[in-house]
Amino acid sequence: MNVRYLLLETKVVLRNSRFLVFTIGLPAVLFLIYLGLFGDQSFADGTPAAAALMVSMSGYGAMGAALNTGMGIALERGYGWLRQLRLTPMSGWTYLITKAVLAMLVGIPAIGLVSGLGAVVGGVHLDARQWLTVTVGVWLAVLPFALLGVAIGQYATPDSAQTMGAALMMVLGLAGGMWFPPEIVPAWMLHVMQATPSYWLRAVGLSAVGGGDAATGVAVLGAWAVAAALVATRRYRADLARA
Repeated sequence: MNVRYLLLETKVVLRNSRFLVFTIGLPAVLFLIYLGLFGDQSFADGTPAAAALMVSMSGYGAMGAALNTGMGIALERGYGWLRQLRLTPMSGWTYLITKAVLAMLVGIPAIGLVSGLGAVVGGVHLDARQWLTVTVGVWLAVLPFALLGVAIGQYATPDSAQTMGAALMMVLGLAGGMWFPPEIVPAWMLHVMQATPSYWLRAVGLSAVGGGDAATGVAVLGAWAVAAALVATRRYRADLARA
């Protein structure tokens, strides 16, 4: 991994106003809206709604940041940046790994902001171990989405990347139970939700407050991460063979 290139890319991403609004600002606003509607309630399993909403919205923001950052590869392929990088000492593998790490790093602000709002505005009180799970645990659970973004970014075209990213975020947010709690949906819809990685991202965070299955979540997300890494690797090797 090229640390200097990583720092440069991080600065570029965090200076993007659209990125700040949609991946950091939007989850925070949604959290405050939902908090006003359901914040003083608890779900059927006893999970406080404020804590569950905090996990959902922080995970949603971090997931979106990771996906869209990885899929930015499509734009860079479109304007020839990858061809330029081949003229430098940095290898293609270093570039892909740096992109994956970058996708993980840019998810931190969303988790930090929503978690802070949960503690200050939402009245969420957790011990140190629980806070570690809903922050660091959720952040680590974003890894498959970072790799998925890198994989899709190697297939998408520059014109379709942003649309695909927005659509994927909406689908994963809705189907994963991040926009409304799975506890209120019919049984058949719950089975659909459990087939998505975003459902298990939420489950990892909720395990800190007694509402999620962390062990199954880690296993499912690990499988998604391996699959996304294999797809990204295969695509990269195919592109390299054609170069």
